[in-house]
Amino acid sequence: MTIFLLIISMAFHLLTFFLLILFFHQQQRLKEERRDLYGMREDMEELLESYTKDIKKENEELKSLLDKSSSFGVDSDRNPFAEQTNLTSQADLQAEDNGQKPSKKEYISSSPPRPEEYVPPVPEKGKEKIEQSTQAQVLSLASQGYRRDEIAKKLNMGKGEVDLLLKFYNK
Repeated sequence: MTIFLLIISMAFHLLTFFLLILFFHQQQRLKEERRDLYGMREDMEELLESYTKDIKKENEELKSLLDKSSSFGVDSDRNPFAEQTNLTSQADLQAEDNGQKPSKKEYISSSPPRPEEYVPPVPEKGKEKIEQSTQAQVLSLASQGYRRDEIAKKLNMGKGEVDLLLKFYNK
């Protein structure tokens, strides 16, 4: 009897060790996935940071270009962005360059340049030609009193097709 109990105890111990090993491997996989996710997050942060730096650099170049064009007396008609991008004060520009939030950005907005208005082509009178669909022609001839075989002959259609259209529209 004790041998039987020892064998059962040994089986339970082996089963427990096996389950602990499975649990340990699962925990290791979860840790690896978490490490991978953190690495991906860091990569995404670096990528977004580089994009924002590039955009900031392009904005600075655009700002300097617009400042140069406004100092040379370029007409606002030729440069519609000149009036829209001027900040209200030089202090706001400096605060933005230092990475701080400017006190308040106010843009002088002017009405944006309007593209030439689109004028759709107008069909010339007398050249318009409206054709009826075959369904409309069948229904029209049926309302005028033509028989099904006459309609089929006149429109070069099959009698079954005419019957189907008339049944569909309850004529």
